[in-house]
Amino acid sequence: MGVFSGEIKDKVLIVIPVFNEEGRIGRVVSELLERGYLNVLVVDDGSSDNSSKEAIDAGAFIVRHIINRGAGAATATGMEIFRKSEKFKIAVTMDGDGQHYTEDVIYLMQMHIEQGADITIGDRFSSGKNVIPFRRKVYNVIADLVTGWMSFRMVSDSQSGFRVWSRKAVEKINIEQDGFEFCSEVVIKAHHHGLKISNVPIRVKYTEESMQKGQGFLVGVKTFFNLLHHVLFKIK
Repeated sequence: MGVFSGEIKDKVLIVIPVFNEEGRIGRVVSELLERGYLNVLVVDDGSSDNSSKEAIDAGAFIVRHIINRGAGAATATGMEIFRKSEKFKIAVTMDGDGQHYTEDVIYLMQMHIEQGADITIGDRFSSGKNVIPFRRKVYNVIADLVTGWMSFRMVSDSQSGFRVWSRKAVEKINIEQDGFEFCSEVVIKAHHHGLKISNVPIRVKYTEESMQKGQGFLVGVKTFFNLLHHVLFKIK
């Protein structure tokens, strides 16, 4: 794999939605800066801990929601900042709990460019090497089926938060769902706009803290009905 120059990395905005990730977000930000990504935006979604201070001390730019609105709302805030600057050409979204390997950002971006994709999804399941909790596997299979049914295309790991976006994708897709359902919303809208989605295997590591987050069964049911309503009445 080639290496992206500092000039190219300067055109990348890394958006990290965060809710109560004290003790983890600082390490993620520090690793990204050490790898040459100078534009790291942490969207603190109403954390009650010291996530914002930790991210600032590590060198990130911070935008803070006064209240907790959800991962979709936090990601939408980051994308709006991306749109307002003509400097940025690529957006990368990733989780702030440390489950994603920061060294994989370069790989994901390179595959994104080589495949001519508009959105590249970091796929936790296709490599077969990740140790993923059983309940996460079950939920993601169901989510992939529902997302595929609504978008008329099958996408593996539709709920992955590790993604690379072209500027075209950011400008075309307006995230309206505040919660985790935004992951599926993006896939559905990408199909609606004729955007190319690619899947690239990534590594992932789960901790006790990361297992406490994400979507459970009740949230999944709510996600489904929110998406159904969105697809039937609001898709644009």
